[in-house]
Amino acid sequence: MKQIILIRHAKVDIDNMKKIDSLSLKKWVELYDSAPIESDSLPTEDTITLAQNADVVVTSTLRRAIDSAKVLGVEIHTQNALFNEAAIPEIVIPYLKLKPKSWLVILRLMLLLGLGKKETSLKASKVQAKKAAIQLETLIKEHDKVALVGHGGMNWLIGKALAQNGWVQEGKSGHNNWGTSLFFKDN
Repeated sequence: MKQIILIRHAKVDIDNMKKIDSLSLKKWVELYDSAPIESDSLPTEDTITLAQNADVVVTSTLRRAIDSAKVLGVEIHTQNALFNEAAIPEIVIPYLKLKPKSWLVILRLMLLLGLGKKETSLKASKVQAKKAAIQLETLIKEHDKVALVGHGGMNWLIGKALAQNGWVQEGKSGHNNWGTSLFFKDN
């Protein structure tokens, strides 16, 4: 039986508490994408075992995924931008200041409603996720267990794409940092 494991990265070491305006969010996302992970954000033993028992481990090209794979003690087979987090739309709402995570929730909801420019739309993210799922399925042809250390939103979309391709999920998705989602398929 083949297995694909989706693992969300560790918690990122960045200030999430300072309120910012919508124009500052793009810069915050750039900082988030290059920030290190928190040294005290550690995976469970089960997550470490899942990653270390995989035949192949792949990551996105973003630092938090790469650093998380290192914490898991695994060798990265491939880093691929297909596994990067789904893009978020840019908006301008003058005078309103929110915590970055609040902005991200609002923008993700906008995506679900179909708002956003073509390159940051939900449709574009679903296309990216389908391509990422195909990449994982290509790897699984040569290996029994493939693990992806990636991102919450994109892992969720990849999971949806895998399910559409006949993969069966075991248990619930792990959306928190270090959360895992397991997918199985008979040979």
